[in-house]
Amino acid sequence: MSDKVRQDWDPKSAAVQHDQRTAYDAMRERCPVAHSDLLGWSLFRHADVLRALNDPDTFSSAVSAHPAIPNGMDPPEHTHYRHIVEPYFGPDRMAAFEPQCRQIAVDLVSTL
Repeated sequence: MSDKVRQDWDPKSAAVQHDQRTAYDAMRERCPVAHSDLLGWSLFRHADVLRALNDPDTFSSAVSAHPAIPNGMDPPEHTHYRHIVEPYFGPDRMAAFEPQCRQIAVDLVSTL
């Protein structure tokens, strides 16, 4: 018996890369909690994402011996690093990025 988890989807497939929104909508209906060799587990429904975010005891972010800071950590360690990082994303610093972000949004919306 193999310990390997069955791959439910391929996030690098041509269909997904061509139209991610349609692919993700299909996954929400077909397999809302899906596994891929590339990403591991993916959640496609909002309620499932919220449950995972709000229950770090069940759904840990600590997935590596070399975690990304702070996203690869669970509370309370995550909270300590979050307080260090948050000032760099304050209103003044984000205002500097606003023109570029707006242009990206305009470009994306114009393709819809």
